[in-house]
Amino acid sequence: MTTGAPLAGLRILSLAQQYPGPFATLLLADLGADVILVEQPGLGDPSRRFPGLFASLNRNKRSITLDLKSSQGHDDFLALVDTADVVLEGFRPGAMERLGLGAADLRARKPGLIYVSISAFGHTGPLSTLAGHDLSIQGAAGMLDIPVGKEAEAALPRLPLADIASAMYAALAIVSALRARDQAGDGTTLDISMFDALLSWMTPFIVPPMNGLPVRPLPPLDPGYGIFATADQRQITLSIAGEDAMWRSLCEFLGLDDLAALTEAERDRLASRITPRLREAIARHGLETLCRELADRRIAFGPVNTVDTLIDDPHVARRGMIETLPAGGAPMRFVREPMGFAPAGAAVRQGVPELGEHTRDILEALRRG
Repeated sequence: MTTGAPLAGLRILSLAQQYPGPFATLLLADLGADVILVEQPGLGDPSRRFPGLFASLNRNKRSITLDLKSSQGHDDFLALVDTADVVLEGFRPGAMERLGLGAADLRARKPGLIYVSISAFGHTGPLSTLAGHDLSIQGAAGMLDIPVGKEAEAALPRLPLADIASAMYAALAIVSALRARDQAGDGTTLDISMFDALLSWMTPFIVPPMNGLPVRPLPPLDPGYGIFATADQRQITLSIAGEDAMWRSLCEFLGLDDLAALTEAERDRLASRITPRLREAIARHGLETLCRELADRRIAFGPVNTVDTLIDDPHVARRGMIETLPAGGAPMRFVREPMGFAPAGAAVRQGVPELGEHTRDILEALRRG
């Protein structure tokens, strides 16, 4: 922990695996919380099979191995709970209860505890007993229907949005519950559903039809909103979403003077005729030229980076978003938290723990009292 960090002095026990729980506790660890991974002896988090994934989600944490099904492991975990502010788990509903370590069990022992469960569909409702990973949740929440509508087959998403959304809601819920505990003295149980998290993100698509209102098309129909190829085999995005002034400036630069005066409604209506001309005009220029000219004209755009170009991007470097720390005995580069705290408030402070690396130290500290 780091003195001056917003969550310094708080202890979080994490029994979660894979992505949602580890990402939630990563956010809190970066803010100074003492996050202890409680892992199964000899196995640990299954994502350890993918060192890059595990490392990206588990810096700034410690690891202890406990067999929760054994009497000694069970007792050691309860002793650890006595020192904790938060317990977070990511098992299917009922799993922790079968171990005698569910929310009711632990909060009866420690009323001020914040107990957090992240599961696919939550602890109530007809889907609550189902297993589910990110893809299943995105489908069930309607998110796979957004990009393609009814006329095409849904595409496999490239980002685990249900994992990310539930993790961020969990982190926000935890700090809110801690604030409430500071005021009232009571802990609470947080039932975080990956499905609910995505349903919340779907608000702009669900609320209008529920209330008889039209849904705004996303992405916008404007021809100036899309991904375009450049002369040097790169790509660039334009995100003109109805801004007529940007459209006029773009047309002036590209020599499309006859299109410059078109309004948003006219562009939407004529998109099938305008878009091929726009693509052809953009493809005459290289990425560097486009970036310079579009920036000078204050047109909304962005280069389409690859991972290789992104990690060495000057803007990434200037923002200080990449830090280097040891992981598994070798230096490793990390993406730091983006929350804007001064370096003492949130930082990558230590590398990635080996399985059970801190077991002896943590248990000895418990037994010393």
